[in-house]
Amino acid sequence: MKRLFLCCLLLVGAMVGSRAQKINDNSILLIIGSDTTTRGEFYKSYTQNAKKGKTLDSKTDLENYLQLYINFRLKIEAAKDAGYDTIRLLQEEFGNYRLQFAKPYLQDQELAEELYKEAYDRMLYNIGARHILFAVDKYAKPADTQAAYEKSLEVRQKLMDGADFCDMVIQYSSEYRRPKNMLLAQKTGYEGLLPYITGMSMVYPFEKALYNLKVGEISMPVRTRYGYHLIQMLEKRPALGRVKFRHIMAMGIPGDTAQRALAKINAIYDSLQAGAKFSHMAAQYSEDRSSAPRGGEVVLNKLDRMYPEVIQQLFSLKEGEYSKPFPSRSGWHIVQLEEKTGVEPYEEVRSSIVYTFDNDQERGMIPVAAKQKELLAQTNWKINQNVWKEVLKYLPDTVSGDKLPKDSMANPKLFGKTLLVYEGKDVSVWQFMKLARQLTRRDVVLDPKAWSEVMLKNFLGSQATVYELSILEQKYPDFAAMMKEYRDGIYLFDINNRTVWGKAADDTVGLQEYYESHKSKYFSPAKAVATVFEYNVAKIDTKEVRKLMQKAYKENWTLNKLKTEASKLFRPSDFRVDSMQYLQGKNKFVDKVEWKPGLSSDLLSGTDSKAFVWIHEVIEPRQYTLDDVRGTVITDYQGKLEKEWIKKLRDTYKVTINQDVFNSLLPR
Repeated sequence: MKRLFLCCLLLVGAMVGSRAQKINDNSILLIIGSDTTTRGEFYKSYTQNAKKGKTLDSKTDLENYLQLYINFRLKIEAAKDAGYDTIRLLQEEFGNYRLQFAKPYLQDQELAEELYKEAYDRMLYNIGARHILFAVDKYAKPADTQAAYEKSLEVRQKLMDGADFCDMVIQYSSEYRRPKNMLLAQKTGYEGLLPYITGMSMVYPFEKALYNLKVGEISMPVRTRYGYHLIQMLEKRPALGRVKFRHIMAMGIPGDTAQRALAKINAIYDSLQAGAKFSHMAAQYSEDRSSAPRGGEVVLNKLDRMYPEVIQQLFSLKEGEYSKPFPSRSGWHIVQLEEKTGVEPYEEVRSSIVYTFDNDQERGMIPVAAKQKELLAQTNWKINQNVWKEVLKYLPDTVSGDKLPKDSMANPKLFGKTLLVYEGKDVSVWQFMKLARQLTRRDVVLDPKAWSEVMLKNFLGSQATVYELSILEQKYPDFAAMMKEYRDGIYLFDINNRTVWGKAADDTVGLQEYYESHKSKYFSPAKAVATVFEYNVAKIDTKEVRKLMQKAYKENWTLNKLKTEASKLFRPSDFRVDSMQYLQGKNKFVDKVEWKPGLSSDLLSGTDSKAFVWIHEVIEPRQYTLDDVRGTVITDYQGKLEKEWIKKLRDTYKVTINQDVFNSLLPR
């Protein structure tokens, strides 16, 4: 192996030495130890790091950057030799970056973009809806699933024939909490009513079905992981977006309390009409304990945290307006709209949409599953059907995520067998079991056959993803280049921190020695605290200025006082007054006077400007202690360590530059 590597180096060396070579972006520009850099890699780095608008306009610019680049590659080579590829924390950090940037390659990106845009288009509306749920487990027995489906069809037909929706909810919905004595059940009119819905606020199959309805229409049975739903769209309105409003509530259910609540809310409304401030009335009288202390203020980014009958009022209000009293299932209310933002442009919310997809296994898996299907058609794989039959026999009649085996020792003989061969690699039964447990979680599986088919499909897809992830650098040069940059960046930061940044801060002895040998750098020179009154001699009489300055000096005026009085006598455009601490060489007038407290005579500068200098105080020069300037000394000490380190690296590693390739980068 070493011999082969040496031969490769000799070959590269021959390429570097040959002036007849064909120069392109893959030509070797630089060799440092075992590390090589092509012309294209270097040029890309230069253009990324050059100042905006800067081009390769001179050999000097290019040579300067080349030396900086060599220093960078020297550090990376030192990190490799120091075994950075074995440091677990660094490899985990790189792995996290790699997974993040691999995502577009592991899903159908075109489909993903369509789904992101679809979600945004749905976010533009708030939907009022109600539903009836016929609960059935995700992996229920076929007979139970069929029964729930048929019942939902039966109830839908009743609705189509004119049955009351609320009555159907009371009789059939799995979400309705029925009293022990159904005769006590009282219809409120809110049965089955959902909070206002927008894009990505419901599970995807429910959302998809709902947004395909027309107002008033009732869906066919919709299957979600919760069961079957009958959905009715009640209204569709432009989305409020983030909404800020104030709320006054009087609690009361049917009966005496409802009458009390109505009387109270009407009295509050009368006070508002008479001019009472909404926030004061809310703080004093509202029975909504969460908002009353804030003067009734409520801020919602999502509308599902408030009764829909409350939100409904906000659609018709303008900012500053308040509603008339209106009822809800819990009492009576008045709301005042303060602000509604609508939905931000797609470009501004796309990142939050992507984040939601990434954290929604059902929605986010759609483009991933599409990509997996494509990959499975392109790769070689085979399931061991005999082993799969053993797995099916091993499964109990009733499965749940919690009951699946937690480690391979539960059945080492079976779990160690090869269930799948994917591109020549054996994949064990235990790997299948681990994924099945993760995906099933707390689902109750009453139909192991249906469950196992879904799990096997997911297992195949996951192996397609795992294999694709392992070969991304081989398939996509751009991805490989990006990962090289990130890995180098991680290594560079850590080795810099260990060798320079952290060492400079922690090496107290070295820091003290550096400070002592460079004390003259950390010295505060003398300063004059002075006021300078500069004026145009062609426009202002020196006698008038002298009189003004003598009075200011005698009465010890402040700078503002001096400016105010000067503006009464002269045009502001004809003079300028400054007061600050001056170093030698910073002001031509201050440099001309003797540095001691007092007022100077007028000083001539050029032909048209003079000035009076009022020295308030002279600050004597002072030597800074290490504690005074520790941050600056650490930075300077880091610079020293950096130079020493670079020199050591250049002495350690041989640097070879292909001059012909370098010259080819210069503009013609």
